Amino acid sequence: MPADETREPVADPSAVPFAFRAARAMRRAFGVDRATRWNTEYAKGEWQRLRNLDELAHHAVLAGYFARLKPGGTLLDVGCGEGLFQEQLRGCYSRYVGTDFAEPVRQASARGDDTTQFVEADMNDFTTQERFDAIVFNESIYYHHDPVAGVLRYEQFLAPDGVFLISMHCKAKNEALWGQLDARYITIDSVTMQNCRGTSWTTKVLALPGSQIADAYLPTA
Repeated sequence: MPADETREPVADPSAVPFAFRAARAMRRAFGVDRATRWNTEYAKGEWQRLRNLDELAHHAVLAGYFARLKPGGTLLDVGCGEGLFQEQLRGCYSRYVGTDFAEPVRQASARGDDTTQFVEADMNDFTTQERFDAIVFNESIYYHHDPVAGVLRYEQFLAPDGVFLISMHCKAKNEALWGQLDARYITIDSVTMQNCRGTSWTTKVLALPGSQIADAYLPTA
């Protein structure tokens, strides 16, 4: 999903190839809308770097959370790209829905089947009548126009006792965002990790206060 113009999808801009950054700056300078820009970048393979080994950790941790807490459950992956996180789930769900713009969804759609669906949608506008056991924002929450309000809106798509699985790069502005989310939700678990390039992520499982799963993981006296 697209970031607003003040947010970047990587912790260290120098980790992004110079040609990629230059092309992106040109598209922004000429006012190319974000959906078109991201579709173009995916079509050119500019996001293949997300398949690098040093990007694996946060995908794997989130997949592990889902497999442990909601085995065989239903999952909504908001800003799924070409489906990298879906690959890490190894089919441990009864239904998976991934949403993103047209080109990444087109690239992912070959893996669609009776239990796996990729849907073209902007995360700011997406709606559904379905309820999911887990909703994932894997490096996508800060691409929302208003991240906290966006997560609150997605509560309506959570099944009873559902959880949010969220990963963000470790940045000061994202720590502030975590603070706002922590004020609203119960943290069931949290992990911070760093790869060999020095890029760090924090991943968390968040649940609504008063839900059974939140109460089950609250510290006991």
